[in-house]
Amino acid sequence: MSCRRWLAPLLASSLACATAHAGNIGNVGALSQAQFQNLTGDLGAALSYKDMMPAAPLGITGFDIGLTAMDTRVGQGGALHAATGSGSDNLFVPSLQAQKGLPLGFDVGLTYGRVPGSNVRVIGGDVSYALIGGGLLAPALTVRGTYTRMTGVSEMGLNTRSVELCLSKGFVFITPYIGVGRVRTVGTPHTGTLSAVTVDETKEYVGADINMGLLNLDLEVDRMGGSTSYGANVGWRL
Repeated sequence: MSCRRWLAPLLASSLACATAHAGNIGNVGALSQAQFQNLTGDLGAALSYKDMMPAAPLGITGFDIGLTAMDTRVGQGGALHAATGSGSDNLFVPSLQAQKGLPLGFDVGLTYGRVPGSNVRVIGGDVSYALIGGGLLAPALTVRGTYTRMTGVSEMGLNTRSVELCLSKGFVFITPYIGVGRVRTVGTPHTGTLSAVTVDETKEYVGADINMGLLNLDLEVDRMGGSTSYGANVGWRL
């Protein structure tokens, strides 16, 4: 798949988001229980941790810091419309991400992002362990645990946890990768008579890391439930 095919959906959806923000989440108390569950699932798809890196560990001296643009077209847009009062089916999340290599094949990461024109913000982190470090002929395989928490929204709380496997193999300047995992999203209402909900979904993703010398470009497509996310990350990696 060419870079043009990867970038076209992201750029198109990002342009749409520039004129059609999701808006503040502020009508949670007016939602039905079913709508609140759908909203929780959609927010989980958009705000769950997306590592945007291949499986190979960074190593004890390695680090990566980059800017990510991730746009998610949610699967249950009606709940998002009701909660925000807008007609947008997209949640666009620019974020700053940092990864640091540790001894013994471990890496750790942090992220902070926000939805433009909205009160939605997200913080999170991940810990990964390389089951197979990879090499000239061997692929890399890593297991990863992640956590994110939504902030800025007074009417509800939300957090996500996931466990996933990622497989990658480098070829000269490009490293394709694929992954699968299980994501648990917990939504807690702070208004009205709604009850807390838990949404468990399978996550699948495919991506490519492109080495451009001093910078790396990562392109990724994620699928979780009925939602699809397109992402790009530009980072400095050592």
